[in-house]
Amino acid sequence: MSCSEKSPMSTSSTAPTFDFRDALHTNRLAGLWRMMSDFRVSYIAATLSLAISALAKTSVYLLLRFFADDVLTQGKMIGATMTQTFLFIGLGFIGLAFIEGGGAFLSGRLAAYTAEGITRRLRDFLFDHIQRLSFSYHSQTPTGDLIERVTSDVDALRRFFSEQAIGVGRIILIFLINWIAILYINTKLGWISVVTIPLILWVSLWFFKRVTKAYEDYQAQEAVLSTTLQENLTGVRVVKAFARQDYEMQKFEKDNWLKYIKGKFLLLMHSLFWPLSDIVLGGQMLFGFVYAA
Repeated sequence: MSCSEKSPMSTSSTAPTFDFRDALHTNRLAGLWRMMSDFRVSYIAATLSLAISALAKTSVYLLLRFFADDVLTQGKMIGATMTQTFLFIGLGFIGLAFIEGGGAFLSGRLAAYTAEGITRRLRDFLFDHIQRLSFSYHSQTPTGDLIERVTSDVDALRRFFSEQAIGVGRIILIFLINWIAILYINTKLGWISVVTIPLILWVSLWFFKRVTKAYEDYQAQEAVLSTTLQENLTGVRVVKAFARQDYEMQKFEKDNWLKYIKGKFLLLMHSLFWPLSDIVLGGQMLFGFVYAA
């Protein structure tokens, strides 16, 4: 084997294709937009596919309204006969279902492609960055904190792009399209249907600020617990040699209990916010049904 050839067991490191330090910005939204470099077109396409899916879903209800109010009640026909009218309406329902399903699938596929691509680049960047840090940094930084950054935090970013951001877009698009459709049918009913929106927005913003702080505390405590566990696993012989099992067990149980308390508080906030918001929106929906009837 020549010197220029590489052994199958040899390893090579490739520099990351994107420097995430260039994405840093005081505005978080601007930072996320920079982070989406090379994936913006696919994510915009995912949003457009979602809009088409939402539009098709709303069109189903409008077609059903036309069928019930105009065809069955007034005898209006699309084709030459009533049979052709029923056939065209049935094909319309099938076509809209295909459009809705295809748009939803394409949106999820493109969002997942974007999320996995961004997180892959982030993992490559973190791997390259961490292995270039000085020995003094690694000796002073808790290992659990690094583990937390390259596992939970990276996965949180992946979920944001694949589920949460596209989910917020889905909610906004469905709301706007359905609201415009209701305004087209009945203007007064359309305004009544959004009476509780300002209250829900205010409560949601308040909840977001509180849950962000609670989640950061939970993540920090999880990093502490990971550090404690890592130190125990790597130093188990030292612990046994100095008979510190009881102390280390109590330390781990304390850190684990604090993580449990912070996680319980975080789940409690979610368990209070979502049911209460559902009750408010359900009451508003019931009032809208009664008024429309």
